[in-house]
Amino acid sequence: MFADNWRDHWKLKDEPFVHEDADKDPVLAKLRAEAVHSSFDRLFGDPASPVPGIVFGEKGSGKSGLRRMMKRRLEAYNEQHPKGRAYCVEYIDFDPFLECLRRHENIGAGSKKTTPKLLDTLQRADHLDALLSLGITQLVDDFARDPGAGRKLDRRRKRDLLTLTHLYYRSDEQTRSEAVAGLQKSLNWFSGRPMIFQILRIVMTLAGAALLALPHLGVLGVILDRFDGWAVRFPGLCHWAGGFLLVGTWLWTWATGWLLYGRARRTVKAIRVVPGAAQPLAKFLAALPPATRDELALPQRNEDESRYLMLKRLLGVLNGAGYTSMFVLVDRVDESTFLGGQAESMQAFIEPLLEHKLLQFEGVALKLFLPIELSRLTLHASSQELKRMRLDKANTVQELIWTGQELLSIANQRLQAVAQTGGEASPPRLTEFFAPEVREEDLREALHHLGTPRLCFGFLGTLFTEHARDLPEDLGSEDPRWKITLRLFDIQRSAWADRARTLRRTLN
Repeated sequence: MFADNWRDHWKLKDEPFVHEDADKDPVLAKLRAEAVHSSFDRLFGDPASPVPGIVFGEKGSGKSGLRRMMKRRLEAYNEQHPKGRAYCVEYIDFDPFLECLRRHENIGAGSKKTTPKLLDTLQRADHLDALLSLGITQLVDDFARDPGAGRKLDRRRKRDLLTLTHLYYRSDEQTRSEAVAGLQKSLNWFSGRPMIFQILRIVMTLAGAALLALPHLGVLGVILDRFDGWAVRFPGLCHWAGGFLLVGTWLWTWATGWLLYGRARRTVKAIRVVPGAAQPLAKFLAALPPATRDELALPQRNEDESRYLMLKRLLGVLNGAGYTSMFVLVDRVDESTFLGGQAESMQAFIEPLLEHKLLQFEGVALKLFLPIELSRLTLHASSQELKRMRLDKANTVQELIWTGQELLSIANQRLQAVAQTGGEASPPRLTEFFAPEVREEDLREALHHLGTPRLCFGFLGTLFTEHARDLPEDLGSEDPRWKITLRLFDIQRSAWADRARTLRRTLN
């Protein structure tokens, strides 16, 4: 029997268990937001009072599914609280930042020493720069889609937003210069300072040139001779004054530009994981008053404090836009090409994030969805490391474990999401797909032993496929053969139990 005939009989629009990668699973987006693991609420916390959360789980245990559900829950929360929303940033693709760091440090690519050298130079400031880049890029793109939102900001926050954009914006949709130009237009940002100084330079240049030429203008000299002819009798004074104005004006212009360019270059060089250009930043700094430039305290080295200040400014901009907190969701650590799924590499990458100041930063909820291999960070940590992390203040799930009943409930939710029900007809439940001799207790126990959503959905999907392929096309709607037999259930349960043991031994 063809698969579409099987689905038509059970009134299913799509395959409920075919997608094993949460980020590519369209069914997951159709589930009710309440269809989550029992520890979800503890991990999620309260967006109005954000706290950190850490969950460890083996591959396929549903970490990415929880992240997607957390994002959906935040969207629902924002609809209910329009004046106190939570901003969500996903830190899940690390390779672009690591590649930029590799190029910055001139580390050779493609060798076995590339990743160790890269992780040796990686610091907490680099993680903070990456988070700031993700947050500001997403926010600027949001303002581009809704220009009116940016106009609500006061001038100080507009200045901070433009500063952060010059430092951290990175997108495939437009260049940083295009983003800055569009943002200035949407914010109605105008600074008359560059124009005033340009006019002043022109006036001083013309005045200097006039003083240099004055002694050599005979007609003007005759006129000025009526006023004791000082310009004619003392040409050296005019030459000195004119030369001083010309040289002083352009020397001052060059020195100011050189100092600002040097400062901008040091800042761009300090932000190692985001490529940037010094000249546009220097031009922006020139448009600000000197006192304001000093207050910005731009990053100049790999220090953390300047990044925390930038993060605080980003939160201030978000607050002006109607957000009271920012959620940072960190996931897919084991999928990075650079880290290669190696426990030592993943640990070296994640460890800088487990710092008390960052975890407890006011207004930020850092949510870490980590592979089970990294649980050693907390289980085998020394007392000094535990004091540095202070994970007792974080909502931590030491291992993401599913019960058979939870997995059965999620399976029923997926069936309901793809069911073609009309009128008062209720969507099918998982037990209805099996013959009477397959008890619900047996099904629940089989799912419990598999243990993870990925393995369970693979098991159920295989059961459906293998059973449907042996059915004749002319099967009557009331024929009992539509239901999966105990024999096929036992065969696939045994096969998937062996597969689960092999995968756990290999992957985790």
